[in-house]
Amino acid sequence: MAGTTLLMHILNGLAYGMLLFMIAAGLSIIFGLMHVVNLAHGTFYLVGVYVAYSFVKQGMGFWPSLLVAIVIVSILAS
Repeated sequence: MAGTTLLMHILNGLAYGMLLFMIAAGLSIIFGLMHVVNLAHGTFYLVGVYVAYSFVKQGMGFWPSLLVAIVIVSILAS
């Protein structure tokens, strides 16, 4: 395996691990404070991914569409 391929696999694994940690930390904090499992987290993650994917498909870059999706989901959540 080439060095660049190995590096990409390591970075992808770290990014996915951080994503799973953020989701788990959010759920555990909400459960610890409210003693209720709030399943709305999954809905907001899904809406954020859909919005970001829609903007990427329309030609916007990945990072700008990610920022726009965060703003839109934050507005919808409040």
